[in-house]
Amino acid sequence: MHLGELLCQIAKLGVTLQCGKNEDRLHYTPAGALPPNLVAELKEHKPEVIQILREDEEYRLTGIIQCERQVFDLARDYFREDGRV
Repeated sequence: MHLGELLCQIAKLGVTLQCGKNEDRLHYTPAGALPPNLVAELKEHKPEVIQILREDEEYRLTGIIQCERQVFDLARDYFREDGRV
């Protein structure tokens, strides 16, 4: 699954993603809200998700991804800068 699709599915479930500022740990709430297949995908893309979260200004201010719009913006910006489709 592509990272953008994963982030969209997570947002549609109403799940909030967070990561530590210095540690490479990824957290989501509410606990248990993600099905096992999405947890596995999240683990597979963990470094990329953490990088996206740390580079996003709104995330740095709030510490969480708050809405689907933010997920779409993050995914669009990430793929545009990286040259991926």
